[in-house]
Amino acid sequence: MTAAVPDLLRARLARRWVVTVEVVTPAPDDDAARARILALADALRDDDRVGALTLTDRTTSPDADPIELAPRVADRSGKAPLVHLAGKARDAHDVERALDRCAAAGVRSVLLTGGDRAEIERSEARERAGDRAERGTGAGGRSPGARDSIEMLRIAAARVPAITRVGVVSLPRGVPGAASWDRARAKREAGADAFIAQVTWEPAERETVADWQARLGAPIVGAVMLLSKSRLAFLASHRITGIHVPPALRRRIADEPPEAARRRLALDLVALRRLGYAGAHLSGLITPALVTGLLDEADALHASLGDGWRTSCT
Repeated sequence: MTAAVPDLLRARLARRWVVTVEVVTPAPDDDAARARILALADALRDDDRVGALTLTDRTTSPDADPIELAPRVADRSGKAPLVHLAGKARDAHDVERALDRCAAAGVRSVLLTGGDRAEIERSEARERAGDRAERGTGAGGRSPGARDSIEMLRIAAARVPAITRVGVVSLPRGVPGAASWDRARAKREAGADAFIAQVTWEPAERETVADWQARLGAPIVGAVMLLSKSRLAFLASHRITGIHVPPALRRRIADEPPEAARRRLALDLVALRRLGYAGAHLSGLITPALVTGLLDEADALHASLGDGWRTSCT
């Protein structure tokens, strides 16, 4: 990664309101998807509303490598990307190696998430039992394993202290708010410098998490997503953990035109900004004209909506 590429994400988080744009890291042989990502990077080069492109890890392909792609995205976008590292199918040594690769590639910030809870529990049980017989299939004779996000934050704080560490906060369905807050605080204590709030369409959840910023002493970027018919199908197919679409919203989407989804997304951006979030983490859009058009519309709405903005944004 070119040394001159600025860490715009860190700079903008320090003074509030920044947008990150998430792209799904393609498999190594998917040249078409890689070209689309680099085209988006080119288009956003001079748009300082966007602090970073976020490169996902192990969302659709286990072979996708966001660390390998990061230098090219940095060079094309002119800004350091946010690299996602998931705890799925990683033991502690795997996490350390991935972080070392990030440092060598010039990565400035990492988004650290854990593996699925069931996978983590199985991994912890194997480690407690010391069952080496089950560990013959992984690299170096170890099983794939899985790391909890708090453990990953601790490892990163010790291994790459100069890299900005981003955690995830949420209010999961069925989990008391106090428990969610305790986990957010534990992530902060483990080394999280900033957070991305899991996507939600519940206004009360958005307000609750926004208020955590002062208590945590760390910026929180709220996740937003283009929610169209095709995106609903994607979520159902890949079972993205933690994303719940309310039934009433599902029914509305079934009968609305595509432009309605983009309008709702622009209003979601306004809602996060008015609630005091540090920024928005945008997913579901990769076409350059649609991304910049969305940001323009959100800016116009933010400037024009008055005190009744809550009614417009629900």
